Amino acid sequence: MKDSFDIYKENRQYVKALDYSNKRIEFYLKKKDYTNYINQVNRKYKLLANDVKDLKRAYKLILDALNKTNHKASDYERVKLLFNLSNINFKLKKYPQVTENTKKTLSDAVRAKNDTIIARSKELLLVSYLETKQTDSAFKYLEPALESAHKIKLNQLLAKVYNNHFYFYTTIKEHEIAKKYLDSSLIYALKSKEKISIETAKGNLATYYINNSQYKNAEKSLLEILNDKNADTLSAPYGIAYLNLSYTYEKMGDISKAYRYLSKYVDYLNYQLEFKNDSELEQLKTQYELDKAENKFREKELLLKQKQLKNEKMLYLLLAILCFLSVLFYFFYQNLKLRQKSKLKDLQQTTQQNIINATIDGQEEERKRLSAVLHDNISALLSSAGLHISAFEANHPELKDELKKTKAILKEAHDKVRDLSHDLIPPVLDKLGLAKAFQDLCEKNSNSLIQFRFNSFMNAEERFQSEFETKLYFIVAELFNNIIKHSKASQATLTLDKLNNQLTINIEDNGKGFDTKKSNPKKGLGLSQIETRIKSMNGSITINSGEQSGTIVHITVEIPQTKSDAVS
Repeated sequence: MKDSFDIYKENRQYVKALDYSNKRIEFYLKKKDYTNYINQVNRKYKLLANDVKDLKRAYKLILDALNKTNHKASDYERVKLLFNLSNINFKLKKYPQVTENTKKTLSDAVRAKNDTIIARSKELLLVSYLETKQTDSAFKYLEPALESAHKIKLNQLLAKVYNNHFYFYTTIKEHEIAKKYLDSSLIYALKSKEKISIETAKGNLATYYINNSQYKNAEKSLLEILNDKNADTLSAPYGIAYLNLSYTYEKMGDISKAYRYLSKYVDYLNYQLEFKNDSELEQLKTQYELDKAENKFREKELLLKQKQLKNEKMLYLLLAILCFLSVLFYFFYQNLKLRQKSKLKDLQQTTQQNIINATIDGQEEERKRLSAVLHDNISALLSSAGLHISAFEANHPELKDELKKTKAILKEAHDKVRDLSHDLIPPVLDKLGLAKAFQDLCEKNSNSLIQFRFNSFMNAEERFQSEFETKLYFIVAELFNNIIKHSKASQATLTLDKLNNQLTINIEDNGKGFDTKKSNPKKGLGLSQIETRIKSMNGSITINSGEQSGTIVHITVEIPQTKSDAVS
């Protein structure tokens, strides 16, 4: 069934035909219908190669189609394009490329089981070898080409293959064998009803008769060609028929007819030359129109690409701005989260610090209260009880032994109450101040295993707020406790100093120490509480230590103002 492409082609409106073909090709490519796409490309190829004679465009068309269908179309369809690529090289008489490309096409066609391309590839290889006089190579493809042509039952191709057999055996001077193949070529040419095939077969038959001096038979065959109303008078076999008929009549001795047909051959050449010139002008015109259409298409395509590029740039710019804003928002959000987290952490630390301070303050208040109760009340009651027992002992000498035991028990209880009262709040701290209390603390904790030394660079009589002194005293007592329990030290030194409005305390031991880089001494509950306590006193604590290098604890605290200082 004919479509617009065929109608344009028959009317030699090649530009319209190609424009229609381009639209169909683009349509099938967008639909990814590669079967129809390749068929349409091949139709366009035949128009460019055979009618427009623009092999350059035809070659480019096939290469472009091969690139676009790579790994997409089936091998069965793609080998059609590969065969046309070989066919272009044949038209350009590039026979080495023809044989190389066609062998690859044949291999792919066998794998894809495309019998039509297999048969055409074998026939093309046979013709290429015959054109280059490579009879040995051509011989290898005689039977394979004939076998494949019979398999697909294409009369036109069978006529060509049998004709190639005729040419081969004529070349090697086997005329009788050549005649058998020529008869078969004519049979299939007539079946195909293709003008050029019929004319070629009849022309070759006449050539055979001339070579064998059968001039009457040659005359008959040649006249059949020239008298055929359906013959293509512009075809090469038709023109050669004039020349061969002139030669035949010359051999037959009819010089008049020989001259007449030779004149017709000259007229044919002139007519063909004129037609060729007209055809070439038409082809040039067509190519010009094609170039013009292509340039117009390229201009539109360039404008479209520029517009697309501009749109892409705008899109990329918007995406970049969006990404920048997203990153900015992300960092802002993260910063806000960190600030909130930091505030929450500070609040937690403050709350924890307040809890610890309140706990320790409560403990110290409870210590003072218990110490006062033990010292002022219980101790006094025990002393009073002892006096009453002494008085009773004077009046009852017979109970002397029992009363002596009772007095001993009361004395022991009194001593324990006193010691407990002193442990809760050392009397020396309350009466003599912080320096004396530290000195007393060093003496109490010294023994045969460890010696605590005390150095003071301030006035030993100077006093501070009672609460301030109590807090520092128990902080140092806790640090001493850590030294005794964990350091395995034999010596420790406590140094007290006052500079301006700050009090500094250094505690140094020669114990086993620890690596401050690997372990965090502030993780322990006791040290954490000490650190919190010191911060609440507007102070700081640093711990320097190393493996087998002892430990140094440095404490700095602000001295709180007394009431007299505030007044002055």
